[in-house]
Amino acid sequence: MKAAREFVADMAEQVSMPEVYVAIRELLLDPETTIDDFVEVVQRDSMLTVRVMRMARSQYFGFPRQSDDLYQAISLIGLMQLHDLMLGCLCMRTFAAIPEQVLNLRAFWRYCVQCGIAARTIGEFSRTDGSPVFFTLGLLHEIGHAALFLKAPEASLGALETSQAEQRELAEIEREMLGFDYGEVGAELMRLWRLPPVYRQAAAHHLEPAGAEPAYRPAVEVVSLAHALCQNPGVGRHTAKIERAIRDVPGFAQLPPQIDEHVAGEISAHTDFVLGLLWPQGAPDPRLQPGGVGHA
Repeated sequence: MKAAREFVADMAEQVSMPEVYVAIRELLLDPETTIDDFVEVVQRDSMLTVRVMRMARSQYFGFPRQSDDLYQAISLIGLMQLHDLMLGCLCMRTFAAIPEQVLNLRAFWRYCVQCGIAARTIGEFSRTDGSPVFFTLGLLHEIGHAALFLKAPEASLGALETSQAEQRELAEIEREMLGFDYGEVGAELMRLWRLPPVYRQAAAHHLEPAGAEPAYRPAVEVVSLAHALCQNPGVGRHTAKIERAIRDVPGFAQLPPQIDEHVAGEISAHTDFVLGLLWPQGAPDPRLQPGGVGHA
């Protein structure tokens, strides 16, 4: 991970989170804080305020009653889900400077939102501990791509083209060309942002969950299956993988064999709303056909 850490360290100023996010993180670590403290911080950013209110009123996030003000909204959402909402919004802002000719950000973030929805759906069905955070784990598990395209666009495009031409995994090509892959870069971003270890584990090990630390492997398995379903979407394309997961992965015994159908239905129903909720103000309309940066 040393090379990936140096890569991220060289661009730390470009990818540092805004002050409003830092303030929320500090409040979460302070046992003496109150809801009023969080309200004061969120109110500093008018667009985040709007998003929090929309989230609290949304059917997708499943809140049982409507909120009339920011205090009620934050109380209803919960502090960790507030953190995750802000994290998603601000990540999109952080990487908004990538030129469209280098990376189609609308397609990339649409795909990431679909991964988040898939992970949340799988987590709920598997009843895995920590399911509320699965949306954000799925959303950000490929964030290393954005960092690579921001700092090393030519090398990243070259790796993507080679991967597609040779039908080989992008991570493998990146390791050959750069000495590290997008998962390692993502994990180092999570370290820079001081996120809990499960975020780093999901980014680093979603392609090979067996490499995750035992305490975090159940969550990484959820993200890994979500990744597979979204990389090659289509009901019935992953039957063998789902059957193996139900048989072999602890905690997946309760997954329905038709989990791909459930995931596809949730993605179809909620992608546009969730993407619109997170999408940066003033950016082009994010409604676009699904797509990512290629098979990872």
